[in-house]
Amino acid sequence: MHMKHRSKLFFCAFGLLALAGNAHAESTQIVANTSGQAATSFAGVSFGSPIAFGADWGSAGVGIFGQTLNKSATGTRGDGSAGVAFGLGDADRYVGLETDVSIADLSSYNGNHFGDGGALGFKLHTNLGDGAAVAVGVVGTARWGSEKDTNRASVYAVGTKAFRVGGVSPHALVLNIGIGDEGFRPINPSTGFGKKGPGIFGSMAFYIVPQVSVIADYTGRFFNAGLSFAPFKTQPLTVTLGGVNLTNRYDTKPQAAMTIGYGFHF
Repeated sequence: MHMKHRSKLFFCAFGLLALAGNAHAESTQIVANTSGQAATSFAGVSFGSPIAFGADWGSAGVGIFGQTLNKSATGTRGDGSAGVAFGLGDADRYVGLETDVSIADLSSYNGNHFGDGGALGFKLHTNLGDGAAVAVGVVGTARWGSEKDTNRASVYAVGTKAFRVGGVSPHALVLNIGIGDEGFRPINPSTGFGKKGPGIFGSMAFYIVPQVSVIADYTGRFFNAGLSFAPFKTQPLTVTLGGVNLTNRYDTKPQAAMTIGYGFHF
């Protein structure tokens, strides 16, 4: 399997469903409070890496991820993944548990059909106050179909902190850093899986306004960058466009990617 193709479940779990985890998070509330807006939608925080804020009871989300691919190496010009996430618990008082189901196969270029492969992910998270949160989680567990033997589950711990920028203004900066194994470690060319030792990942998002952010993200394998926006202030829809593997790692060229996520609150 193409090395970059291995990362798409990570995007599905962390990028396209970001809205479900961020809609009630204190990081977005900092942006809202400093701008004086009563918005219910916000731009994204990361573009590949997990964040510490997550969905708890009353929050859910759906989304889709698409990425261009090198046709000579993969047999197709693109592929994608989809998923759904929902939350349990109360991250403000105790802890929240975010659960996501990711579907890896959206195209049939490799002989598979929609839904033939996928995995589960879980994140236990708590809000610390003042725009900060910590979490531990696992992505890519309980794999099925085409994903069962080609990837491995990855465990991680992460912390996220939001800062106001420029005093009373709509600007904010969200910093995110974590440590994990397997998919967060550089790839071992001989096996196609993660090298030994811990992997470091992190992201930085600058909010120009609550509905627009610029993101730089290092997943432990690839450096990505993107522009995220929420086109409707009162609809929890987030779109992020950008490039993945911008540093040409593993002898592969940069590719374009997009995530679309929609949050639900009940």
